[in-house]
Amino acid sequence: MKAFFDILRGVVIGLANIIPGVSGGTMMVSMGIYDTLIHCITHLFKEFKKSILTLLPYAVGMVLAMIDASQLMRLWRSFTGLFFMISAVVLLIAFVASSFMSMRQIQPIKEMVRGTRAYAAGNFDVRMQDADRGDEIGELAAGFNNMADSLAETERQRRDFIANISHELKTPMTSIAGYTDGILDGTIPPEKERKYLQIISDESRRLSRLVRRMLDISQIQSQEMKKEDFDLCESMRLALLSMEQKITDRELDVEADIPEEPVMVEGVNDLITQVIYNLLENATKFAAPHSSLYLGLAVHGEKAVVTVRNVGQTIPAEEIPLLFERFHKSDKSRSEDKDGYGLGLYVVKTILSQHKEQITVTSENGVTAFSFTVQMAHPMRNEP
Repeated sequence: MKAFFDILRGVVIGLANIIPGVSGGTMMVSMGIYDTLIHCITHLFKEFKKSILTLLPYAVGMVLAMIDASQLMRLWRSFTGLFFMISAVVLLIAFVASSFMSMRQIQPIKEMVRGTRAYAAGNFDVRMQDADRGDEIGELAAGFNNMADSLAETERQRRDFIANISHELKTPMTSIAGYTDGILDGTIPPEKERKYLQIISDESRRLSRLVRRMLDISQIQSQEMKKEDFDLCESMRLALLSMEQKITDRELDVEADIPEEPVMVEGVNDLITQVIYNLLENATKFAAPHSSLYLGLAVHGEKAVVTVRNVGQTIPAEEIPLLFERFHKSDKSRSEDKDGYGLGLYVVKTILSQHKEQITVTSENGVTAFSFTVQMAHPMRNEP
């Protein structure tokens, strides 16, 4: 400590000597400052020593670390260079990865744009190739393909509809025109005119019924459903009575399993009655002569199930899904079924779809059954 004070005293005196114009009074002032400074430093050392002695019982040890400043700077420069190099590599990898992912996401979208343009041009054969991916793009591609399948099926039905309606309209119109021309130009003898006039009349009525049936389908598809509660048993009896003459002509034995108590259901009474009538008409037409015809009703929970069953030829399994298409005929022969248009079961499917109900078909060993559901009415609405 004494050596430190001697050095400090020499520094003060040296400064006084080298500064020009320093007088003796100034020298005395400098020594006074020196004494004051010495006193303050001594006091500080005493206080520091007292603090050290106070904390000494709690001290564990002291470590004095020394390092060359040049080594520290070199370490810092190395760390900085490594940091920037790693940052550049990470940014490059992120750029490459993001570019790859962007291309992977954009490519299916480009394919979908090309697909929509193809669909707009009427080509429904285009399909997305990424439908098997497990992400959202894969789900979108799968949905896109399902939409394409639906559009292709709609287009096929549209073309079939045009072809079928052309055939259905062409047949009676050709007969009408041919027989009329034959009567007018004398090709048909006068004694046979009445016979061919009757054919012309029948074909005209058939054409009228076809157009009326198509208009009915259009109205069913466009009208708003106004459901009400009604007795399904009564509707079944009315439909069965309407078919009495045709059933008698085919000499069929009717088995009716209709409850005596009312079975209240929810729907449009006239349309559900039309469904039952069409199914009975179809079953009567294709039932074997002198066979049986069944009409029954059963309740399963919140659904009433109506079943129409006949005995005749077995419908092939591959043909069952086609039964409800427009102008489809099971016998594949339009000449054998002059009164049919292939629209009866299509009307059935349309009405039940409007009611959000289901219909099933089974055909085994010559027994064919059609069963459809109807929503049961809410009990509270029927209470007085």
